[in-house]
Amino acid sequence: MICDPDQEDPQQVSERILTISVIVPVYNGSATVGACLESLLGQTYPHGAYEVIVVENGSTDNTSHIVASYPVRLLHSELRGPAAARNLGLARSQADIIAFTDADCVADSCWLSELVRSYNDPAVGGAGGPILAAIQEPASMVEHFLAENPPVTNYISGAHEFLPHLGTGNASYRRGLLEQVGGFDPRLVTAEDVDLSWRLHLETGANLSFAENALIYHRPRVTRKGLARQFRQYGFGEILLDTLYGHCAGYPRSRACQLVRMLHQVAALPRYVASGLLRRLRLALGRATPYQAMVPWLALLREVSNLYGKCEGLVATRCMTDPRPALNMRTDVLIARLFQAKRE
Repeated sequence: MICDPDQEDPQQVSERILTISVIVPVYNGSATVGACLESLLGQTYPHGAYEVIVVENGSTDNTSHIVASYPVRLLHSELRGPAAARNLGLARSQADIIAFTDADCVADSCWLSELVRSYNDPAVGGAGGPILAAIQEPASMVEHFLAENPPVTNYISGAHEFLPHLGTGNASYRRGLLEQVGGFDPRLVTAEDVDLSWRLHLETGANLSFAENALIYHRPRVTRKGLARQFRQYGFGEILLDTLYGHCAGYPRSRACQLVRMLHQVAALPRYVASGLLRRLRLALGRATPYQAMVPWLALLREVSNLYGKCEGLVATRCMTDPRPALNMRTDVLIARLFQAKRE
């Protein structure tokens, strides 16, 4: 635990404690949603000042039955996709702050208390914290690989990013600002959280804050199939974002820049293969562990899957010239293509 539960919270001594709605979209999350809800119900933030809203998104397992056993609000979204589910939760909330996490995440007990500290600054419109890997032994090689090579970093992910953004595994916003920008774009089934952060900043001028002690723990993908789907999804989303925001001043990823990045990814593939063959030899000689021998092949799968998603994105956006064909694709088709039907 990062915070001290006995420490006086400056937010709690203000004239009015900010109210919070925590929105959790879930689809076939029976294996993880219980632990998520237990962590959210055990927050140090005053219990009368926050609520948990779970938005079920067409699950075919017993997710709804599990959620119903907890003292939370359970909603059912007729529209598929995480953006639509979060928008429903937003529409049913009247809280000052809307916080988001996912059904396969576990929150530190001081998560909400730490997030709220950021809102002492009136210029802050959104706040989020670290998303850390939660490894439960026995863990698969894929889980260890993703823990050592995190696919994203909350707030800022790298030198080629446009503006700070918050992943919805660990994010919060002032409700009024979310309503002002129209919430999440329901046409997006990937990168909708990045899009929201950027629109909020560009349209309202509000700043985002990084709350370093507001911790969320996320269990990485378990299987190679799950890893492949995840990075295919990221590739498609990156191209779509480039198409949507490429016209903005200071945007770092032009079409030429993205194509060069993809060529560099392709050029690296033979190195992963060579490294994988060498490590297999070292494994046979007893000089490498099975995990060490597997790492280059997992890296190869990651890059190939990401390139696959980018190629799909290039086709859907007419080589980054028009986002409309991608935005008009059927949501259920995109979900089937980019997301797993069950825990992978």
